[in-house]
Amino acid sequence: MEQYFDYFPRFTWMSLALAAGMLLFYAHAMRKRALRAFADRGMASFLAPQRSSWRQTLRTIFRVLALMLLVVALTGPRWGSQPIDAQKKRLDLIICLDVSRSMLANDAGMPRLDRSKDGIDQLLGDLDGANIGLVTFAGKSEMVCPLTDDYEFFRLILDEVGTHSAPLGGTNIAHAIHNARLAFGPRLTTARALVVITDGEDHTGDVLEEARLAAEDEIAVYCIGIGDDERGALVPTSAQNRRDYVMYQQQQVWSKLNPRHLTAIARAGGGEYYKSGLINNDQRTLEWLFENRLKSQMTSKDDEKKINQRKPQFFWFAIAALVLLTLEFLIPPRKRADPLPAAADSIVTTGSG
Repeated sequence: MEQYFDYFPRFTWMSLALAAGMLLFYAHAMRKRALRAFADRGMASFLAPQRSSWRQTLRTIFRVLALMLLVVALTGPRWGSQPIDAQKKRLDLIICLDVSRSMLANDAGMPRLDRSKDGIDQLLGDLDGANIGLVTFAGKSEMVCPLTDDYEFFRLILDEVGTHSAPLGGTNIAHAIHNARLAFGPRLTTARALVVITDGEDHTGDVLEEARLAAEDEIAVYCIGIGDDERGALVPTSAQNRRDYVMYQQQQVWSKLNPRHLTAIARAGGGEYYKSGLINNDQRTLEWLFENRLKSQMTSKDDEKKINQRKPQFFWFAIAALVLLTLEFLIPPRKRADPLPAAADSIVTTGSG
């Protein structure tokens, strides 16, 4: 029978269980010794007629064996083998969403930020097991949702995103890519991609260098530009007040999409640039990007292969422990009281005489 144990941690737990069992036996022996020191066997039977030494010993044995079996179960013993499907290659996807005030401009059929959030929400229905995370950015970036496959949780976070979701005004795409790159962590077996959704107005940071670093970490950087790149749109002062617009030197501020800058970022990051819009009757840009560029990275050549894995066998030990604990519970610690022995009757008679 081939067994599997991670020897150090599991051996440690086994040792602790053995030590605990020895302590229980020691405590049981000390109780018996203390009773014998107080009274001989006959007197002990008289003073504690309900006490049953063998019952106490048997209950202790069951308790110790159950403890050791539970520890063995917790170590996860395995033997035998079973064929299972090879694990599929997964995708980790982080969205970097621009939440600067220019994203309130209304030139995408609705405000740019609302259109972006709607596209991300539509994407969630197509992810099919991929992990998704969210970084919001303006002058600085913030990881508002780490990588997760809990899409309902992600949707709750996304619903609360607004221009308040970044700690500083302005636009710093470099900081967003840097923050997302750190959030991916060390590369394992997953494919990794980063999608920046923005109007391309970038005020600070060496974004091309950050995109190149991401590509070196095997993180593909894609950019989706949102907004009008010809005329642009006025920028409201807030999401609540869309009739007052941002002014600079007594002039209304117009915001335009900067596709050239976003194309350069995507190229430096080993990805591609796309303008936000309706690609076909069913898909907008983000959904199309996932379906045609990212989804294929979720599968590998090993998907149809089978691998042999040792079968978990912990439940046998857990069942045995449960049976022992049940028996220990069913055995009463004391026997039923017997009538006073003859010695007691003679003591009572002598005393009355």
